Amino acid sequence: MSPIRSVAVLGGGISGLSTAYYLVRALPHDVPITIYESSKRLGGYIQSTQLALPGLDPTTGEGNVLFEHGPRTLRVSKRVSSVNTFDLIRRLNLIDELIVVPKRSAAAKNRYIFYNGKINMIPYSVASILKFYFSQPLFRGMLPEVLREPFRRNRPQAVVEANDESIGSFMTRRFGSRITERLISGAIHGIYAGDINQLSIKSILEYLWKREKTWGSVVPLWRRREAPVSRESENPYAERHNEHLKELLEHNKEFMASLKDASIVSFRHGMQSLVDRLQEEILSSGNVTIRYEDPVRHLENVVDGITVTSAKEVRTYSHVFSALPSRKLAELTEPPLAECLRKIPSVSVNVVNLFFSKPRLLPVTGFGYLLPKAVPREDNPERALGVVFDSDAVSRDHGQGVIPGSFQDSVDGTKLTVMLGGHWWNHEKPVKEPDEAIVLAKQLIARQVGVNESPALTQATFQESCIPQYVVGHHANLRAIHKAVLAQFNGKLILTGASFLGVSVNDCIYYARVAVEDAVDHSGKGISGLESKALYDY
Repeated sequence: MSPIRSVAVLGGGISGLSTAYYLVRALPHDVPITIYESSKRLGGYIQSTQLALPGLDPTTGEGNVLFEHGPRTLRVSKRVSSVNTFDLIRRLNLIDELIVVPKRSAAAKNRYIFYNGKINMIPYSVASILKFYFSQPLFRGMLPEVLREPFRRNRPQAVVEANDESIGSFMTRRFGSRITERLISGAIHGIYAGDINQLSIKSILEYLWKREKTWGSVVPLWRRREAPVSRESENPYAERHNEHLKELLEHNKEFMASLKDASIVSFRHGMQSLVDRLQEEILSSGNVTIRYEDPVRHLENVVDGITVTSAKEVRTYSHVFSALPSRKLAELTEPPLAECLRKIPSVSVNVVNLFFSKPRLLPVTGFGYLLPKAVPREDNPERALGVVFDSDAVSRDHGQGVIPGSFQDSVDGTKLTVMLGGHWWNHEKPVKEPDEAIVLAKQLIARQVGVNESPALTQATFQESCIPQYVVGHHANLRAIHKAVLAQFNGKLILTGASFLGVSVNDCIYYARVAVEDAVDHSGKGISGLESKALYDY
C-alpha cells in the first residue's frame, strides 16, 4: 500500500480534532488534510456557553456565567491517556487557562449517592468507611459482602464460554446485589449513562475482569491462584503504552509535578478552550482545510485510495480517518463492516444547566450526586442520572490552580447541572424539548436537594446518541470490525473516536494519537486503528 499522500478526517469533535493535530505533527507539511464536519461548529459534544444574568450586558463580562453542555472536567492521573492530555495542554499553551481542583477539596473528596430519599456521602477514606457503614442505611449489609468476595466461587462455565459478562452480573457474583444496585449502577450512570445489566465488564472494567480470571478474586492483595497467561492474552501494545507514559512523564516533569495534588482540572473559559486552541493550532499549519456543514454520504474503496462523497463534493484521498460515531459510519459503508458497526448502540442525555443568584443553597458540599438503579421510580420520575454541583466542583475557590485568581463565573451563586435520560430512554420517550427538560430538572432539585428558588439562568441541551454503550460482546465485535475494515478498505480507513476504545476525553485524545502514529509507521501495510484492543484477548 502507498504512503500517506492526502488525508480526510471525518468528524470535527475532540477525536477528529486530535487526529488532525497529530497528523499535522507526523506528516510532511505538503500533505493536505481535510476535516469534514456536518455542523456549523467544531468540538462535538464539548461545548461551553457564556450567559449574562438578566439585565446585564454580556460584552462587559460582568455577571457572566459559564454553562458546560458536555464534558466539564479532565481527570488527573498517572494513566497514559491522562498524562498525554496534559502533554497536549502544555503544547497548546493552555496551562495558564487551567483551574485545578485539589484532592483535598470537598469537590474531590465528597461524592454522593441518592438513596432512601436522601443524599448519602460515599466514604472517601479507610477511616470513613466504618463511620458511614453504621450511620447510613445505604451501606448496611455491604461489609459482609466485601469480606466474602475472596471466597466466592470461580467464574461460571457459561461466562467462560461467552468470554464476557455484564457489569451487573459480574458485580452481583462478586459483591452481591446491594453494592451492585446501590453503588456500582450509580457510578456507571455518571460515566456511561448506561445500564449495568447491558454493559460489558470486560470492555469497561477490564482490570477487574483480568483480576478475577488470574487470581480468582478482585479484592486487592488476595490471590487465590496464579493462572498462566496465554500468548494471545499478552497485549503487544502494553509495552508501547508504558514507553509512551515514560516519555510523556519525562517531557512534562515540571508540569505534572505541579499537578501532583490535583484531582480534576477545567479551564477558565470552559472545555471549549481545548477545542478552540486545537482548531487554531491545526489551521496555523497551512495544510488543513475544514469543511463545515458538509456531512459525508458514502465511502468507496478505489485503487488509489478512498473516494469520499459528501453533501457538497466528491474527492479521493489516499487515507481516511473516521472519528464518526459507529452508527454514522455504518451509514457510509457496506456489510459486513456496517453490520458490525451497528452493534455499538448509544444513549441520549438531556443536559440541564441551572444558575441561582443566591450562593450556597446546597445542603451539602461536593462534586454532586448520582442516582442508582436502586432508586424507585416514584423517587426519580424525571429519569435523572445525576446532579453536578458545578459551583462546588469547579468553583471560584479553586482559582488558585496553576494560575491564581482564575475562575469561570464573574458572579457568585449556586450552579447545578442535571443529567436526564441515558438508558432510561431506551424504553421511554426521550425528553427533547428544552422547556420540558428544565421543568423536570427544577422539580427534581426542589424535591431531592431542597432548592425551591427560581433560577436566574437556565439552559437545556439534548445530546442525541452522545455516549456509546460498550455492551456485552463489545470486545468480540471490535475484533470483527478490525478484520472487516481491513478486508474492505485495505488499511486505508482508520477508525478512532469514542465508539471503540474509550469514551472519556482523555481516551479520545490518546487513541487518536496512537492511530495516527500507527498509520504513519505502518503505512506500507495499513491498519484499522483498533489494534491496541483487537489484536489480543484477555
